[in-house]
Amino acid sequence: MGSDPNQEEYIMSEQEKNTTPAQNAAPAAPKPPKIDNAALKKAAAALREENNPQNFNAVINLMMRGVFLAPAKIEIGENAPKPDENGRIQLPKDTKVTFALLKSGDGKSFFTAFTDAEELDKWQNKPAGQVMLLRFDDYARMLNGNDHVAGFVLNPFTDNLRFNSDMVASLLKQRNAMLEKIKQTAAQQAAQRNAQIKPGDKVTIVEPSVYPDELVNPLCAELEKYPMVGAAYLQIMVINGATKSYLLVLDAPKDDALFKAAGDAARPFLVSNEKKMNLNITISTSPLGQQGMRGSEPFYIKGQGRVDNLGDDED
Repeated sequence: MGSDPNQEEYIMSEQEKNTTPAQNAAPAAPKPPKIDNAALKKAAAALREENNPQNFNAVINLMMRGVFLAPAKIEIGENAPKPDENGRIQLPKDTKVTFALLKSGDGKSFFTAFTDAEELDKWQNKPAGQVMLLRFDDYARMLNGNDHVAGFVLNPFTDNLRFNSDMVASLLKQRNAMLEKIKQTAAQQAAQRNAQIKPGDKVTIVEPSVYPDELVNPLCAELEKYPMVGAAYLQIMVINGATKSYLLVLDAPKDDALFKAAGDAARPFLVSNEKKMNLNITISTSPLGQQGMRGSEPFYIKGQGRVDNLGDDED
């Protein structure tokens, strides 16, 4: 990276103004706040020593959770709001924030991200102004649809780790997908807790009108691996007339590995299904299993595999 800054005017959105902390908005440049990126600096040093996927992933994970210093010129006007005790200010409408950019050898411009004041001070010709605290999500927002800036660079005068716009967008997408999966798992676990039978609950067993292929076929394929399973029944369990879940009754001895395997086989359908019904598993000798088998035909029989007693597809 070059050492002379190239500046670009960037007018922040109202949402960014209300969520992005600035270290003072007074004309005089303040002392940068203390932030802790020690683990990230250590990981970046390890990456410099040995560039391998493990070290790179460590940097990525810490970078996406870090808070960084970004030199900027903040033009607020005459009535500048005072920062609160945490150094945060709510920027008024039409505030102009001009970030200092660095140009690479091929002429591309990058936002800067410094892990601490020590790294920032290595910029010998850094522009006068204030310091903004930015996170990965802030850089992602500023880079989205921005044809003038190619990405951001972490500690340009030591680590010089560049994250171009495409990489930032990809990391953001992966992170959001992971968070959504965590959210779905938490919701599923909460639903499972709600689906647990408590003393006094009224339990009604209803035979499904059709067997969902996406649920039954993977279950049959998995159950064939367990000779202990003589048959399997699929019902719909209704608790107190409201909470619905699938009930899988296995004609087999209780076995944690079997239960886990059946649950894993069913999970893709349970997660993708719009109805978001959970799966409860029991054995044929339990009271619930006896109730689930009463008057019902199995969808799986040992040695035969799937038995089509109902329909083929879910409505």
